[in-house]
Amino acid sequence: MQSLRQRLLVIIKIVRGILLLPISVLYGIVITTRNWLYDRGLIKVRKLPCVVISIGNLSLGGTGKTPFSLYLISWFRKRGISVAYLSRGYKRVTRGFLEVSLSGLEPARRYGDEAAMVKWYFPEIPVAVCEDRYSGGKRLLEKYPDLKVVILDDAFQHRQLHRDLEILVVDSMRPPWKDWLFPLGRLREPLHSYHRAHLLILNYRTQPYRPLKYHLRRPYLSFLYSPSGLREAFPDLPPLSLEDIRYKSCIAFCGIAHPQSFYETLRNLQVYVLQKFEFPDHYTFSLKVTARLAYFYWRACRKYQLSDLLLLTTEKDLIRLYQSPAVSALTDIPLYALQIQMQPFDTERAENTLSNLLSSFLNYDHIRSI
Repeated sequence: MQSLRQRLLVIIKIVRGILLLPISVLYGIVITTRNWLYDRGLIKVRKLPCVVISIGNLSLGGTGKTPFSLYLISWFRKRGISVAYLSRGYKRVTRGFLEVSLSGLEPARRYGDEAAMVKWYFPEIPVAVCEDRYSGGKRLLEKYPDLKVVILDDAFQHRQLHRDLEILVVDSMRPPWKDWLFPLGRLREPLHSYHRAHLLILNYRTQPYRPLKYHLRRPYLSFLYSPSGLREAFPDLPPLSLEDIRYKSCIAFCGIAHPQSFYETLRNLQVYVLQKFEFPDHYTFSLKVTARLAYFYWRACRKYQLSDLLLLTTEKDLIRLYQSPAVSALTDIPLYALQIQMQPFDTERAENTLSNLLSSFLNYDHIRSI
């Protein structure tokens, strides 16, 4: 029975490949033609009078762009360089230019969870969303004329705006050189498009470092996810450190692209996960769903006679619950978000590489260049 099922799956996979291959080829021709027009200046590219850095990827789904954006923002702030963050606001319910504020209801729905999370980490910097990055950048510079750097999130394919530095984040566990063009695979562009990047960031997530077997024609840095702490969901909850949750039991839930990284981090912290709940990436929680989470939490408390059971999630999920009616079902529960930072394997090499790449741009008179 198992053998028959396996053969059927293979047949389905082959048929799917045959049907999708022509579409992938056509998609590749369209994208390659578009890039050719940009490369030869046949489509107009506009410039902003500041340093523009794009952080993007070649693949659909999460590769770690937002954690690396946070790392880069911190890098600039440590050097006293004024920086802003601009994204399109993926899956937001609004349109047009908006500057992100966390004071209203459901900021993640209004601005997108990435932009809301960046504002959560850096409330003092300008964070905005706009589908048209040039228009959004102009609005930011009109309000904050002293800005030196604008970081564009998920903008590798948004070529209408000139960028001084193109950074491509690559998931080393699912690298683009082992993938196919959409819809046969997850690639947004042909693999050779990575040559446009000035720097590659290889994201190892929670895996140990392994030397690359492939020769990359661009400089690269290797990063991993490192747990940095816990964020309490409600002000009356006591702060907890990573050491405080070691050997504790929890119920874990998340709605991110690669949940296995979250669970692997919990395992590494020696947290015992009694039950897991997984939701689609960028999931919007309803009161019905959070009430269900609360039911399973209290049931586990009774079943295992635990008085210190935790409910753990990711920061991206917590920002979606922040100021949301759905969070009311969890107010009596110790809900915490695991904070993750992106860290280089070789800190000194990362510092030197970023300094060398950025020094020439930061000392350049961008206003004269326009």
